[in-house]
Order: sequence, then structure tokens, then C-alpha cells
Amino acid sequence: MAKKPPEYRQRIPHEHSGIQINFCKKPGCPNFGMPALINIKRLQLPPIVNKNTGKKHRDNYKVNDDKLICHDCSSEMPMKSNKAIHEEVTRMGDYLVPKPVLVPACPDEACANHSIPVGASKTHYRKEGRQQHTGSQRYVCRACSKAFSINTDPAKGQNKRDINGIIFRLLVNKMPLLRICEVADISMPTLYKKIDFFYEQCRLFAGAQERRLADLRINRLQISVDRQEYMLNWTDTTDKRNSKIHALGSADNRTGFVFGMHLNIDPDAKKTDIEAAAQACGDYEKKPPFREHARYWLEPDFEQSRQRKRKPAGENKKLLDSIDESYEDADLRDDVESFEMMTSTVKLPASGVLLHGEYTMYGHFLFLKKLLPNVEKIRFYMEKESGIRAACLAAFQDDIWRKRCDAFYVKINKEMTIAQKNAAMAKGKRELDEFRGTDTKFEELSDNSLRAFMLEEALDTGAFHLSATYLDKWYIYPAPSKNEPEKAVSWLTDLGDNAYSNFHLAKLMLRASLHGIDRFFMQVRRRISLLERPIKTSSSTGRTWYGYSPYCPDHVVKVLEMLRVYHNYVHATAGVKRRKLKEGEKKRKPGEVKKTFTTPAMRIGLMPAKVSLDEIFGFVRQQPAEDMLGGVK
Repeated sequence: MAKKPPEYRQRIPHEHSGIQINFCKKPGCPNFGMPALINIKRLQLPPIVNKNTGKKHRDNYKVNDDKLICHDCSSEMPMKSNKAIHEEVTRMGDYLVPKPVLVPACPDEACANHSIPVGASKTHYRKEGRQQHTGSQRYVCRACSKAFSINTDPAKGQNKRDINGIIFRLLVNKMPLLRICEVADISMPTLYKKIDFFYEQCRLFAGAQERRLADLRINRLQISVDRQEYMLNWTDTTDKRNSKIHALGSADNRTGFVFGMHLNIDPDAKKTDIEAAAQACGDYEKKPPFREHARYWLEPDFEQSRQRKRKPAGENKKLLDSIDESYEDADLRDDVESFEMMTSTVKLPASGVLLHGEYTMYGHFLFLKKLLPNVEKIRFYMEKESGIRAACLAAFQDDIWRKRCDAFYVKINKEMTIAQKNAAMAKGKRELDEFRGTDTKFEELSDNSLRAFMLEEALDTGAFHLSATYLDKWYIYPAPSKNEPEKAVSWLTDLGDNAYSNFHLAKLMLRASLHGIDRFFMQVRRRISLLERPIKTSSSTGRTWYGYSPYCPDHVVKVLEMLRVYHNYVHATAGVKRRKLKEGEKKRKPGEVKKTFTTPAMRIGLMPAKVSLDEIFGFVRQQPAEDMLGGVK
């Protein structure tokens, strides 16, 4: 009897749709971007000798529970499901995929013309006026005499469509929903229908425009990345726990174009269905990266997270102390990439299904990679967060090797008072003046150029703060702006090949800022009443209720996308553009320039002019059907 071959344990999750992120994420390590082997026992491989320890291994990694340990640099990485990451990328990029448009034809299935589209031939259909209320073109089938219409108006069925523009602007200008109903004289169900319509049209319009980013030749992008937290109100007074969701956003610092605001929640999924499917396939007994539903927060995950240890947040910490504290907090996590903390005052949302934030991060960066394939150079300036770092380095690892992409941590002291900001500004000005006096060649330089030389000197002399765990080198940014009064920068993509001179690296660090995405985050707080910061009281004990906060996460998804499209394409801001005076034009005063108003989409090169809301509301996937039927009579 033939001996049954033994079953072998799967070491890491399988690759899915070309995605495999289970590898060392430390640039400079020989294993950076090299995945661990699925199963070393099946392969007859020669042993690998570790250059540091001299020990022999059959793989470059050791698998410890659901973590990978690199034999070369000793880094420990939590494993992730590639299938779940692919599901997130698909969810985020769904609006970019052109949706099929049904070709109109005779609706009578028994008719010979049912399979023949309108416009195929003049002998099959004839025009017969338009509908009175919608203006839709009417047609008559010549075979069965059936009359039907083709709707080319996306706003068909909208009540009071003439005030759509006003309602949209009220929504993105912090008017509470009930007040909008009062001002516009509409019911709440009507308002919700309009929000659904606005959201679908914004996605349709943005998808058609942002598909073209893949073909747009862009020289440089400086993308800032950070996340923002939103609170959902409780719906039952007997259970006053809040639900928290997070959005990961990225924006170009120079143009202000926001590429995405992705929330760690799937509003279309049903919790009961996901839990039932997870139980049926045995996900409760599997390690998280090997689950079929790995990206969802299941009930066991929620209970387990409440038992995790977290370092209490400190207040008024010095910048370098807060950096060290953030590393210590990450070390306390079971999964260094997981930032969510489920306490006794937090519960899962009542609708939709919450997603593990690290999967949203991986999906976000892979989404950016697909969105921007032709950009010559991308520099990421990211808030210090382990999950953001891992996701960026995993998604762009091949671009990092090719020097197309660099990533930097940026840590800003956001807890400073006005007095502390003013003191930091004065201190920075003194340091600039002192450095200017050290060499006569600095006397005529601008403050910005002087900062580059100060950073170069810090790189030359090794004046950095070293993190204990990851050995990241942090450099103090000299004399930053008042918006970011105390700032430190760390270069994360050092391959150890001395590809950049210290002066070139100093210039890259000089551009380190989160102002692109922080500016949009500020607009979210100031323009969307649903997402304004909740008010905390001394008696709330962590349970916060705010009158304007939403109950349904679906509303957060929709208003965020509406504001993103409004910000990118509609809302033009004042800038300056120097131009020569025309003949006979009055000479301007010294320093006076011509003001221009542009949108981020115009500045990045996507659109020639600002877009009106009517263009978005009336946007259709293709040319109206009657335009394709010019010859039909």
C-alpha cells in the first residue's frame, strides 16, 4: 500500500492577484521585498547561510505564530492576508472602473427588434417627440409599434432639482441636516435621496476624470498621508458606547489634490452575514492572516482587542519624547501595524462592518500605486504610524529599489498653545540668524535655502535622534512655519547605497510637511457638520454624544466623497500668477500681482478650468443616446 504523503503546514498566506506583502519591510536589508517561502519542506533547497550569525536556514525568515522574523536584520513583521488586501484595493478603486451601459432597444422580448439597439438602423425605430416632464426622447419600434423612452437625465425622479446646487453647497458648508430641510423646505427622506444622488454623481464624475491620472505625465508629487478619526453617536440610551471609524487620506502638498479618503468600514456589508459566513468556514479557529474574512472585525477580534495593553497618552510632551513614546506604544501591541484600540467605551458600528485599519492602509497605498503609474518621482511624507509605514514600503517596494519613490516620517507637535508656537518661531529665527553668521556665503541666502544647509550640516555631523527599536534617525527641522512650529523628519527608504548626497537628501527633507492632507482634514472639520469634533464633558467618562454627529457610517462615506470632489474640482482658491502687462494696461505697484483662482484638479493638470456643480449633476457615462441616432427620423 502506497504511503500517504504528509500534510505540510502553510507558512504564509498565498499570493492573491499578484499581491504578496509578507516580506521584510526594512529598506537596506537583503530580504526587503523578498517574500518568505510558502512551504520549505516541499522544496529541496540548499541551506542559506546568515551573513551576520553564520547559521544555516532553509528560508530567509522564521515563522513565529502569525509573524515573520527576518534572519538578516531580525525585524519582526505581522503577516497579512493578501486576499483581504486585494478586496480592499478593489473596493477603493471601484469608482474608477467604467460601468457597462445598457444599449436601449425595444422592451418587448417577443419583438424581433428586442436585440437590435436604437440607432443601429433607420428601418427599425423612429422618433416620436419627448416626454413632457423629463424631456426624455421617445421612440416607436417599427416592428411591433411599441413606444418607449430613453432617459438621458441622471437627475430623473429628483424632486425640486432646481435647488440641488444650493443643497449641495449647504452640505459642504456645515449646515446641519435638519436646518437644510428647513431652509430648502424639503423632508428628511428627500434630503437623503439627494445625498445618494450627489454621491453617485460625484463618484461617476471623479472616476471618469481620475482614470486619466494613469496616463498623465507628472514630474514630481509630494504626497502627505495621515489619518483622521470620526465618532458615531449611539442609538440606544441603554448602551452609550460610541463607535469610531478612521479615514486614511493622501494629498499632493503642491497642488492640494486629494487622491483618496478611505474609511475602515464597508457600509454595504451586513454584520450578521459576515459573522455567519466566518463561522461556517471556520474563521474563528484560524489565525487572522489565514482567514477568508481577514479584513473584517469579527466578534472574537473585538473581545481580544479590549484586553490589549496600551500606553496611556501623555500631554504636553516634548517632540522627541512623543516620538519615543509612540515607538513604545507600538511595541506593546500584539500587531505593531494595528492602531485601533477597542475599550469598554467603544463598540462596533450598528450598520456596515468595521475593517481592520491596517488592511485599509495597505489597500490605500496599492490604490495609489495603480492610480499613479507614470509619475516620475513620488515622495511620501507620512504621519508616524507603523501601519502607514509598512503599507507604503510594501506597496512601493519595487519603486523604492528603482529610486522612483522615497518615504519620510514627519512628526509634528500639534499640542502647542499659541504662546508656545510664538516662542518656537522666535527660537527658530534666532537659530537661522546664528547659522547665517557662521559663513559669509550664507549672508545673501533666503531663509529656505539656509534651512537646507542647516539640514545638510546635521546629516554631515550625525546630529540625529535614534529610535531605540527601529533605529530610525530623526532630524529636527530647522525653524519650521507657524502651522507646523515644531517638527522632526526621518528618512525611511535608505537602501545603504549612498545614492543621494547629503545636500540632495537635505532638500528632500526640507519639503517634509503634512500640510496638504492636514488642510483637507481642517476643511472636513469646518465644512461638514456631521464630522465636527465632538464635545467632551467631565462626566462623559469616555462616552461622548454630539448632536450633529452621524448615526450611520454610510453618511460619513458619502459626505466625505462629496467634499473631496467639491474640493478637487469645484472650489477654486486664490493664487498668484505673474504675467506681463498688456499694452495700455495700468502699471501695478511693486510686489502687486494678478490674482487667479484655480482648483487642485487644474493645478495638477487634470482639468482646464473649474467645474460647476451642474456639470457633475448632469454627468453621464457616455454621449446621450439621441446624439448617436442623428439619422433616425
